[in-house]
Amino acid sequence: MNSLVLRKTALGRDLAAKYAVASATVSPSSQQKPARLRRKGPALWGALALLVLAADFLLAYLAWLAVDLVVG
Repeated sequence: MNSLVLRKTALGRDLAAKYAVASATVSPSSQQKPARLRRKGPALWGALALLVLAADFLLAYLAWLAVDLVVG
């Protein structure tokens, strides 16, 4: 059992050294690019909803005036 532990430890060191060298030789252009900024979805959706609501009230008011003009 002791030799199995020593072999796993040696294998782990070998793999760690291999990946440390490989990651040090990678060029900056092939590294992962930084994540893009997230879009501001909820704030813009709220503003759009308020704009649609204001346009709806304006059209309702204009319709009210048109009906009042025709009936009155």
